[in-house]
Amino acid sequence: MSNAGKPNSPGLGYRLLSLPLYLFWILHGVKHGIKHGLPGYLSMRMFGLANNATDQVWVHASSVGEVRAVSPLVHALIGQGEAVLFTSFTATGYQAIRRHFSDSVASGVIPFDNYWHCRRFFGQQRIKLGLVMETELWPELLCQARRHHINLLLVNARLSRKSLDAGGFIRGLLTTTLSHFSRILTRSERDIEALRSLGASADRISVIGNLKTHVELSQQSERLIEREYLILASSHSGEERQFLETRPAQLADRLLVLAPRHPERSAAIQNQIEALGLSYAVRSKAQPITGDTNVYLADTLGELKSLLAYAGVVVMGGSFNNTGGHNLIEPASLGCAIITGPSDSNIAEDIDLLGPGNGVLQVEDMTACWREISRLLEHPRHADALGREAQSRLALLPNVVQQYMAAVKPYL
Repeated sequence: MSNAGKPNSPGLGYRLLSLPLYLFWILHGVKHGIKHGLPGYLSMRMFGLANNATDQVWVHASSVGEVRAVSPLVHALIGQGEAVLFTSFTATGYQAIRRHFSDSVASGVIPFDNYWHCRRFFGQQRIKLGLVMETELWPELLCQARRHHINLLLVNARLSRKSLDAGGFIRGLLTTTLSHFSRILTRSERDIEALRSLGASADRISVIGNLKTHVELSQQSERLIEREYLILASSHSGEERQFLETRPAQLADRLLVLAPRHPERSAAIQNQIEALGLSYAVRSKAQPITGDTNVYLADTLGELKSLLAYAGVVVMGGSFNNTGGHNLIEPASLGCAIITGPSDSNIAEDIDLLGPGNGVLQVEDMTACWREISRLLEHPRHADALGREAQSRLALLPNVVQQYMAAVKPYL
């Protein structure tokens, strides 16, 4: 059940590189903690967490989206009586853990990826198993976990195109880091080839499914906006401007909601809206929506589901630049009519699952997006059918959390 032999270190080159990066990490920790209202972020990254003598399952996820995706698995572990240490890389991820789990888990952020900090981190905890979410492949962190005799499983495993196209040094680090996992539990057959190209042996890889497809179809959401509206969700820099500039004149009266992926971009987005001469309200400032409001900037965290639930059409951002798209499963679970752009490296499986043209519409650019929006608004039955098809396809999926628990159970 465990990796045999002494784990491979990240190598002298990486450890030497971590020394000049140390000041950058400190400065990033200070800035990141202040920006997200978590002054203790730097302290956790430098000095670790309170000592814990309880045997725990360590679950690690990068940020808010990954925290939410792996949370049903954490609940299942808790339900089986396991003590859980749940960590994130970002301050917002940590805040999401605290918000959703309160004191039912121990929580924190991971240390700097440095020999001494990682060694100290694992010395403070009693961990019997580590579950690492998706692409959180920190070379020193995982090396030190193995040196503390912790079995590691990579869950919902995937590799980005950027990682696969990286140079020899980075690929070598990834190969070494993947060697620390006793088992790699991935989303689909497509992921196997990518993992094997970095040296992961086929006998360590199992296709389990995508944790992000686990949804509660019956959950109700609070309605935050009374007017009818369209939403651009999880957008990135440049996408909001594209969305606003290409809107047809005949839809000028329709309220547009912008829910950026990174709310800290709020000031820059407000400047763009003002430059276009549009009236707007900002959620973080508690500004009311009136009959004259053209744009509502939803620059908050934790409310996206409620905003998606009552939108006439959902346009998913990160797909009209080179980001690769964002999770389509949540709006699909709510029965939304969804449109996504041409950049789909992160969501190709979501599109296949929901049914291109049937459960989700993929368009070539923002102008084509507005053509589809106009069509759906003119024919609301088409919009309803699009949402129902996506929702019904999700309802047919097996319980992926149960499948992951079955794969994890032998290691507990």
